[in-house]
Amino acid sequence: MERLGQGGMAEVYRAYQPDVERQVVVKILHCHLASTADFVVRFQREARAAGNLLHPNIVRIIDAGHDEERYYIVMDYLPGGTLGDFLRAQRPVTVDDALRIGTQLATALDYAHRAGVIHRDIKPANVLFADSEAQHAVLTDFGLARLCMDDHANLTVTGAMVGTPTYMSPEAVRGETCDARSDIYSLGVVLYEMLTGKPPYVANTPYSMMMKLTNDPLPFPREVNPALPVTVEALLVMALAKEPADRFQSASEFASAINKTCLSLQDDLPEVGARDVSLAPAPSAPQPETALAREPAGDRWRRFALLAGAMAGVAAVSILTVVVLVGIGV
Repeated sequence: MERLGQGGMAEVYRAYQPDVERQVVVKILHCHLASTADFVVRFQREARAAGNLLHPNIVRIIDAGHDEERYYIVMDYLPGGTLGDFLRAQRPVTVDDALRIGTQLATALDYAHRAGVIHRDIKPANVLFADSEAQHAVLTDFGLARLCMDDHANLTVTGAMVGTPTYMSPEAVRGETCDARSDIYSLGVVLYEMLTGKPPYVANTPYSMMMKLTNDPLPFPREVNPALPVTVEALLVMALAKEPADRFQSASEFASAINKTCLSLQDDLPEVGARDVSLAPAPSAPQPETALAREPAGDRWRRFALLAGAMAGVAAVSILTVVVLVGIGV
């Protein structure tokens, strides 16, 4: 019916499936890539990885295959557009909305990670809305996903970067092995952008972006948006830690932290709709052994609470300093 867009690997079309009278999305691999075995395998692996994921916040794969040299994937058509479209239109994102979307995506990632799938390219363009009110977020495009349990399917050359620099984790930029915590970092960047209006690092070239991401300290969210609650800033700071061991160690832990932050901002959470999944922590994919991974979960929560408390203390001291200076006429 129409072309919706194109990326480095494929073109995306809105189409009509007459047998069941519904609109769908067809993703077709670029013809000039079809003769390259590596890209064909990547494309087919996207269908296998995403096709086995059945979750209300992950796009559903309907069909996949090829017609001679044309490889395709058929997915549900979601009419709400992308989070990227939403942000470019400068539509306001409240703290409650951002945290709600973050929770939906974190629970979707936890499900995928427990199935052995790392997304590796989380960004606003890969977050769709199933409704025009932007209430139901859906994660799409597992074209760069890596099946953790498939020891024979590692198609990424050592030292090569896979992803979008603005949303990549520091370890991904360095060409190191990425795990679930890299997805947590990328989701943290998306959450940061929703809450402040821009991603934490902005540069004119991919190289300068990567240098900033690797070397520059994180700009504190409340420096960009002073209206943000301190607890929300603490959540972002922990998700965007440079070292994976200093972040939330699973997407379920991240979702629980978002939930606790919501509870700290209001007495009751909004009623959870029938399509939402439980916010309770779920079993996580096995993680590399780290000092923080060995740290008891209760201790990590206390560390998160201490971080939030410390930021609240800094904010209080700053306000008191301004009051004193004004009072003495400085």
